[in-house]
Amino acid sequence: MLVLGTKSELTVKRYSPEEIIDGLRRRDNRILSYIYKNSFPPVLKLVLSNSGTEEDAKDIFQEAIIVAFRNIRENKEFKLESSFQTYLYSIARLLWLKQLREKRSRNTITEKHTFIEFEEPKPFDEEDLKYSLYQRAFKKLPPDCQQILKMSIDGVSQKQIAKKLGLKSENYIKKRKHYCKEYLIGKIKEDPDYST
Repeated sequence: MLVLGTKSELTVKRYSPEEIIDGLRRRDNRILSYIYKNSFPPVLKLVLSNSGTEEDAKDIFQEAIIVAFRNIRENKEFKLESSFQTYLYSIARLLWLKQLREKRSRNTITEKHTFIEFEEPKPFDEEDLKYSLYQRAFKKLPPDCQQILKMSIDGVSQKQIAKKLGLKSENYIKKRKHYCKEYLIGKIKEDPDYST
């Protein structure tokens, strides 16, 4: 984004990762324009260098923005350990790889893509995507399910869970835990970012 300093000087406004994250949460159009201007060119280069078109790049970039926005919106403690550009590029790269794999499996074409690497100190990888899906689904669980699963993960016994929740039956906790796990898996599978 261009910002006028004085009549004779023209400077480019730069945003910190924190300002970008805050801007996305507020859906600030200036931040979105800044992201597009600074983060789209590397994604375009990636896609064009790997059997894609400019239209493909725009689609992938849009999907990457949606994934980033969801992660930021649904995780109040969201922090970046790299630049926002690197984070977004990593998401776009993952999405493009996935799309190429799907195209290849549909067309049964042998792989001959050489990917151009961009600086990725801390790339967004498949594990991050899985964790993000899990987090989103977990937040949709009923409060008691969240408590039961959290305590189970922390190694709390069913007897102690029942006591902490003011229940007498360990059997109920066992059944409820099974239900909660199934419900969580269902919610993960419903997520648009989920793929088998």
